[in-house]
Amino acid sequence: MTDTVRVGAGELTASEILGLLDAEKRVIIEVSIAGIGLDMSIRRQSGTYYCDTPMKLLTYNTDEGMRTCLERYRLAKREDE
Repeated sequence: MTDTVRVGAGELTASEILGLLDAEKRVIIEVSIAGIGLDMSIRRQSGTYYCDTPMKLLTYNTDEGMRTCLERYRLAKREDE
């Protein structure tokens, strides 16, 4: 069974999140959109990254693709903070 780590948006850097995924953990990121709390599930399975949003399933085949997603949607804090 996969361990799950629950964090708020912007608590971890993209590198920290990717490290958790490499350790076979699933990351739930709690976000607030227009005052509504939502969970984003981030996982890696068979070399593919999955970002399950309430509206869409995003998939990425590379670390860089997942990193870009995490930063674009402000799920991760900036590396230099």
